[in-house]
Amino acid sequence: MIYVTYAMPEEVPFGKLPDNCRSIQTGIGKVLAVSQLCKAMLEEPAEMLISVGFCGGLNGTPQGAMVMASETQQWDLQLDEAIPLGHGYSMHCPMSLPQLTLHSVPNPVRGCIITGDRFVDSTVHVNKNAVGVDMETAALALLCSELTIPMVSVREVSDVADGPQGMPHQQFMDYIREKGPAYSDAVHELIARGPEGILPPTKRSKASA
Repeated sequence: MIYVTYAMPEEVPFGKLPDNCRSIQTGIGKVLAVSQLCKAMLEEPAEMLISVGFCGGLNGTPQGAMVMASETQQWDLQLDEAIPLGHGYSMHCPMSLPQLTLHSVPNPVRGCIITGDRFVDSTVHVNKNAVGVDMETAALALLCSELTIPMVSVREVSDVADGPQGMPHQQFMDYIREKGPAYSDAVHELIARGPEGILPPTKRSKASA
């Protein structure tokens, strides 16, 4: 089964999915994202995960940009560096994701998406290298790494977390409801491509600062 996950109803990709695919509205946050996907996989194992949704832009990533994560990490996991997390993970559980070329996303912003269960804004600017911030991707990447499931993350920037907006958030969401998420075509392109040649996420030795 190819799973397509998203957090909120507004994030569902447009278009009917084929029979070998299932979409899951996980709810918001790391815990719900992983638990809802695990529950689904108890019924049918995953061949691939396509993680989609909206994210906040960071460090110059503008509203409306398409972000394809090449790295993920948790930003709100705070421990003394001397305390080992366990299972060979570095602080913030940094992961690398495969970098794909998609016809439907000709000019993506590539880089690190940071994930946490709190909002990030100009007063809580936690990473000078990240291109986006969300509440699910890093947790899903870690799960897919553990279970060797190919995963691709495609996100649309709904608002700029650390700077001025192109349009107010609610106006942008109304715009999305009319046109559909910009990653919808990418979802169908990835489904048609299938998991062959797409690698699972892998552990990184160190998080991006």
